[in-house]
Amino acid sequence: MSSMQSWAEAGPASSGSPGRSGAPLCNLVYRSRAVNDLSAGQLRQLTLNSEERNRRESITGIVVYDDSRFFQWLEGPRDSLSRVMCSIRNDPRHTDIEVLSERTSSQRAFGAWNMKLAAAGSGRAPWGHEMIEAPSDLVCELRLRPTSAPALLAKLVPERRPAPGTEPAGPATGHDDAMLGGSTAQTLKQVILTALSQATGLESGVVRLHPRARELAELLVEADQAAARELIEELNRAEVSITPLYANLLEPAARSLGDLWAQEGCSEFEVTLGLCRILAAARLLGAIEPPHGGRETSGATVLIAPEPGELHHLGAALDEDILWRAGWAPQCEYPTDDRTLQELVSATWFDVVDLSLSAAFQRADWLPRLTKSIADMRRASRNPHLLVVVGGRVFVDRKASAAQVGADLACTTSADIGRLIAQAVSGQRARRLDA
Repeated sequence: MSSMQSWAEAGPASSGSPGRSGAPLCNLVYRSRAVNDLSAGQLRQLTLNSEERNRRESITGIVVYDDSRFFQWLEGPRDSLSRVMCSIRNDPRHTDIEVLSERTSSQRAFGAWNMKLAAAGSGRAPWGHEMIEAPSDLVCELRLRPTSAPALLAKLVPERRPAPGTEPAGPATGHDDAMLGGSTAQTLKQVILTALSQATGLESGVVRLHPRARELAELLVEADQAAARELIEELNRAEVSITPLYANLLEPAARSLGDLWAQEGCSEFEVTLGLCRILAAARLLGAIEPPHGGRETSGATVLIAPEPGELHHLGAALDEDILWRAGWAPQCEYPTDDRTLQELVSATWFDVVDLSLSAAFQRADWLPRLTKSIADMRRASRNPHLLVVVGGRVFVDRKASAAQVGADLACTTSADIGRLIAQAVSGQRARRLDA
C-alpha cells in the first residue's frame, strides 16, 4: 500500500460536515512524495477514502498528483487539520513532507469538494466525480516551482454559474459535484490569488520566471558545462540588459538547484558548485555589459554581507553587482562570525546593511540565528537608525517576513534591491525631518 494512503485515512473522525462546524477555518498547503508509485486504481480509491474521512472531519480541499508527488490544499477547523497532519508526519510510508502555507481563512475555497483529485491523463481510468483534469500548464509550473503550490492550487478554485432560477448548491456532501456560483467563485478566487501571490512572491509583473530555469539548474550540475554556458548565452541575447536575466533566470535556477537536492537529484556539494557556476556566469555577463553610468544620489552607504556562516554567497554577490551598476558604491564583506559583522558596523557608519541567506535552500532553521545576528548588529552599529534588508530563498518563498527576524525590509530579487533601499532611505529621512 502506498504511503499516500495516510492522507485518506489520517486522524480520528469527528462529527460534522463541511460548512457546519463553528470552529474558525484554516487552510494548509503541503507537498509530499509517495514512497511507492501509485496505480490509477490506487489513486481513485485513495480519493474516495479521503472524501469519506474529510466529510467526518469537516475538511474540504484538492490534491494534485504528478509523478509520485502530491500537492494538497486542505481547509477546515484547525484541530481537524492538526490531526490529519500529525498522522501524515508519523506515517513511515510518507516522505519529503513540507508545509508550504498555513493560515486562517474567512471562507472555504474548495467548499464544494470534500476532496478532489487533479491529475493529468484522466483517460487512463473510468474516473467519476472524484477527479478533474489537471491543466498541463499548472502541472508544468508545479514542476518548475514546487514551493509556489499555494498560489498555483488556488487557480483550481471551482467556478460555475448555477442554472437559471437556482441558487448555488452550498457545502458539498462529498458526492456532490455542484460548484460555487460564478460571481461568488470569481470574487473568492481573486481574493485568494491576491493573498497567496503576496505569500509566495508571485506578484503580477514583478518576477517573470523563465520556463528554462529548471533546465539550466540540471545542466549546472553536469561535469561538462558547455551546454549550460550556451543556454545562458542564448537567453542573454534575448534580453535588453542582464538585470532581467538575474531575476528571471539565474535566481530561479538557484532555487531549482535546491529543489533538485530536495528531490535527491543532486548532492549538497553539487548545489554549492552550481551556485558558484551561476555566479561565474553573472560575472562574465557583467564584463560584457558596462554599468548604467551616473551615480546614485542619495549618498547612502551600504554594507552587503551573507549571514555569518552562510556558504552560499550568490545573493550577496548579485546584490552588489546590481547596486554597482546602478551607480551605488556598496561595500561587500564576508564575515565568518557575528563578532566580525559587529566590528564592521561599529567601525564604519552604514546607512543600510543587506544580509542574505541561501538562494537555493530555505534555511528556515537559520531564522533564529539571523534574528540574533541582526539584534546584535543593531546594538553594535554606529548608526542608531540602521536600516536592515534581508534576502534569500526563505523570504522569496515567504516562509518568513522581515519583521519576523527584526529587519526593516525583505528583498525577493536582486533586481529590486536598489529601488527598495532608495525608497527606504528616502522615507526614513523624511520621517526624521518631520519629527
